[in-house]
Amino acid sequence: MKEQPWHRRHAVQLACQLPEDQEDALLIIRATERLIDFVAEPRLRPAPPISAVVHLIEPRDRA
Repeated sequence: MKEQPWHRRHAVQLACQLPEDQEDALLIIRATERLIDFVAEPRLRPAPPISAVVHLIEPRDRA
């Protein structure tokens, strides 16, 4: 998704609510990233294991 002007407006609105202390602001931003879990970049999660079930069937005699 391409960044649009409304994205920047929302970012400014959120930034205005951060504390003035840079360390506190960064802690809040990091906590927010963990909370929503998709801000920086999608994390690669391992695919769930796929269990393969194989049935061996003896061929039937076609008489």
